[in-house]
Amino acid sequence: MAKVEILTGAERQRRWSTELKLSILQEAFCADGTVSDVARRHDVLPQQIYAWRRKFSRPKLKSPEIASFIPVSLIGALESSSEGSKRSGGRSRCKDVEIVLKNGRLLRIAADMDLEVLSSLVACVEAA
Repeated sequence: MAKVEILTGAERQRRWSTELKLSILQEAFCADGTVSDVARRHDVLPQQIYAWRRKFSRPKLKSPEIASFIPVSLIGALESSSEGSKRSGGRSRCKDVEIVLKNGRLLRIAADMDLEVLSSLVACVEAA
């Protein structure tokens, strides 16, 4: 029969100083170090070393405006320019833009609309 060892008492919860965590991180991620070897040497799990790396990594700064590109396709003019000039108000339909959002909704706006107003309008329509 195999020998069984029973450990009694309170579980240990180690407290690592910030300096020690940083030195373990430096050792684990240097050119000739591996995380598993360093973890074994310091009696920690490799996941703990990765968690420390996430904790001490620099926060990623997001720019206030993130540019993104969306596919655009021209379908054709809704009205000819002569029909557009006959409309009341003098505003031509060929200067309108239709935007189909991700949720399938269609947004028809003036081509010269202010970008701030447009971005808040798109956000409201997508949230609805």
